[in-house]
Amino acid sequence: MAEGSVAEGELYEVKVDAKNPNGEGIGRLNNFVIFIRNAKTKIGKVYKVRITKVYRTFAYAEPIERNESNKYFIGNGTLII
Repeated sequence: MAEGSVAEGELYEVKVDAKNPNGEGIGRLNNFVIFIRNAKTKIGKVYKVRITKVYRTFAYAEPIERNESNKYFIGNGTLII
């Protein structure tokens, strides 16, 4: 693995700098753009994520922390209680 890269399956903390039209959080980590899927992301919040897929200049990640309550959203916007 090259210096400054991210690896699939690894855990990282990523700050959300923006959101895309699909509601995914967008952050940066080691010169990679990270898209955080399946999360009700808030700009400025730091999420603990697991990298699910890495491409040459960007990666996809899933949050590994649930909301403080037992409620959370899945990718299609459904609220699970």
